[in-house]
Amino acid sequence: MSEEEKRREVRKTGSPKVVKRPEAGSMKPEDIKEETKSEIANPKSEIKMEVHHHPEIEKKGLKEYVLEGLMIFLAVTMGFFAETIRENIAESQHAKDLAKSLYQEMYADSVNMQAKLKLHLQKENEMEYFRRYVSDSSLTKLSPRFYPAFTWGYILTTSVLFEPNDGILNQLRNSGTLRYFRGVSLQNSVSRISVVIANIRERNSQELRFVDQFCRPFMLKHYDFKWEDEYTKYGKLSITQAVMQNNFKAKVLPVIKHLNDFNREDAEGVTAYYLLITRNSRQIFYTPYVEANHRLLEALRKEYKFSDE
Repeated sequence: MSEEEKRREVRKTGSPKVVKRPEAGSMKPEDIKEETKSEIANPKSEIKMEVHHHPEIEKKGLKEYVLEGLMIFLAVTMGFFAETIRENIAESQHAKDLAKSLYQEMYADSVNMQAKLKLHLQKENEMEYFRRYVSDSSLTKLSPRFYPAFTWGYILTTSVLFEPNDGILNQLRNSGTLRYFRGVSLQNSVSRISVVIANIRERNSQELRFVDQFCRPFMLKHYDFKWEDEYTKYGKLSITQAVMQNNFKAKVLPVIKHLNDFNREDAEGVTAYYLLITRNSRQIFYTPYVEANHRLLEALRKEYKFSDE
């Protein structure tokens, strides 16, 4: 079969026509132009393009969405409860620490109050003696008890007053941590003692104003401070320690200074009124504090199992 017949046979069978292109080195410029024109003129040239296929997204049903939402809700809820439990534990521990500090503060004050009450009673007895003495006894030959009684009444003033400590109470009120005490009895006890403490402070201020206005001028005019130097061993003893000593005998007997200006009625009147103030402080203000302090300590012991040891 000749070459021409073979080519005809190929065309009949539908086989693509193979065109042998000349090599680049052997092509003439005219051939290159002709080939370019042929490609432009033939828009149906075969162009191979790479196509990216996206994976198909699987659609979820209503049940799956409900289940996922429920799981998210449960996770958030459990986290909330866990955080709440943690905060409650922390608050409970903080409340116990504050309660312990408050208990120690109140217990120390209860002991201090008992000591102040003893001083108050002794002061009242000595002031009563001084009042009766200046009304009708000798002012030139003084009794051995006269100047100790004078010292109790007019020198021993601020050290007899009870000054409550309320640092922890102030912290509870100012910081808002009082809410940690959830027992009704405990909260009522805290509120009650806060009121009593405020009343005591106001009463102490009133008493000191009277002392400054009436007692101190009288004392500065008539009190023998040379005797007081010997009485306190020239400052080695505090005035409270000095009045507690027994069998003190002065080497030089004291005298009432400016005796010519000493008025018995004025001395008795100032002493009587100061005695009334001192008694009222003890009966009306100190006694309620003792009761409120006792109730608060009892409530703390009941709530947190504290002891006095």
